[in-house]
Amino acid sequence: MKVNLSATGFWKINNTGKEYTGDLYLNKDKGGIVLYIRIPNNGPMMGYLELPLEIPFITGSTINGAKISLVNCSRISTKSRIGTEEVFGYKAQFMFNGVNFNKEEEIKFSKMNISIPGIIQWGDVSNYVRPDLDKRGDSLIDLKIVEPIEIFSNEVYSISYYLTFSDPFYLMKEELTLKQTPHLIIEAQSMQKLEWFMKIADQMKRLIEIAVGIPLSYDSMIVESPDIYYEFEDYEKHIRPLEVIHAYKHALKGENNDKRLIKHDYLFSLSELKQANFSQWQEVSAIMEPIIELYIDSLYNQNLSVSRHFMNMVQALETYHSRRVAYSLHDYKERLEKLLEVRPEALRKQDRKFLLNGCRNFVVLRSRLADLLLAYYRFIFHTGEFKFIEFPQLIAKTRNYYTHYNQKLEDKALKGEDLLTAFHILRNILEFYLLKELGFKENFIHERTRERIKPIITSNDIRNADKRKHEKKYK
Repeated sequence: MKVNLSATGFWKINNTGKEYTGDLYLNKDKGGIVLYIRIPNNGPMMGYLELPLEIPFITGSTINGAKISLVNCSRISTKSRIGTEEVFGYKAQFMFNGVNFNKEEEIKFSKMNISIPGIIQWGDVSNYVRPDLDKRGDSLIDLKIVEPIEIFSNEVYSISYYLTFSDPFYLMKEELTLKQTPHLIIEAQSMQKLEWFMKIADQMKRLIEIAVGIPLSYDSMIVESPDIYYEFEDYEKHIRPLEVIHAYKHALKGENNDKRLIKHDYLFSLSELKQANFSQWQEVSAIMEPIIELYIDSLYNQNLSVSRHFMNMVQALETYHSRRVAYSLHDYKERLEKLLEVRPEALRKQDRKFLLNGCRNFVVLRSRLADLLLAYYRFIFHTGEFKFIEFPQLIAKTRNYYTHYNQKLEDKALKGEDLLTAFHILRNILEFYLLKELGFKENFIHERTRERIKPIITSNDIRNADKRKHEKKYK
């Protein structure tokens, strides 16, 4: 990442002790914040630990008097120029213009507003609306300001979805631009550190990534504190919002995609999210993180091969079952006995074989997939032309073939269109359990899971119809 020189000034570590000269380099678009502290030195080389490796905050003022604070600084380089100077490089997670903090305890806030590009269709609200042409035939667009939509709140904090909008002040131009920007607003009941706000924001961003199926990034960030304000002549205090330059920006493809999406393109929308249980998601989000990584990466990384997509989805399901259903063989057997209690006596033997066949010292992949496929005997997944009872074993053999390249399994492994179809079925199974972990009601989960697989069913039907047509033609 390229950074450009932004300012030269004088800096203090944790706002105490000696003042150092240093150069600040920035790349605001990609979140690059780098400070090089320069210490004149005509003697022997200074020690590597002359300055701390980790610094909570650095305060500074530029040569023209502007105040700057850098927060969460980590050493990235150390260079000794013998006989001239020592240079210590630090990258920072956050940067504030126009303020110097006196102590680390002061770097706390009551509110954060952070924008997430690319989710406006997921939110399904707009400040710009079509007017009622029957009543107002002289206007093509109106402004109807959307109030913040609360997503979650408790006695500790609240989180809302909000759209800011542009309002062109100067109209004597040939081209006017209207822009809406989706934001998350996090308000804490007590003062909190930046890391606390970012944890809440990350949990929410991850949840939206699951919904829209693409990785997302942060853009602008603004924080507020009742201790930072403007004071006018009448001694009235007005909170001064602080813009934060931050390192949580990532260049992502497709975040400005304006393609109009339809209902099944999202696993759930903002309005549907109200039916979920955000508290439940908070409890399991850390455990689910590697599963979500595989889900997002496998679905929307276009550079991956079909076999890699397939492998990621299989790994995600195997990891999910191990982390959230049954880790050990002992746990798995106990679970199965309780599960089979709901089954008729005549079917228990074959079900036990379906779920346990091959498990000796540990739970094999085939059994984990079989357990997930049964879905507590409360839902039937679509497996297309693959036989339901054979599907787990077929997936396990295919995974083993691509993992170990066992030529003995080559004829039994899925390839081409069959491999792609299997991937979509596995994705559908994983999404079922993602909705469950998010706390959606059973009816919603079942309906949405069926809805999400319909395009794949239709595609397969068209392909099979075309195949039959050509077979009949050439007989």
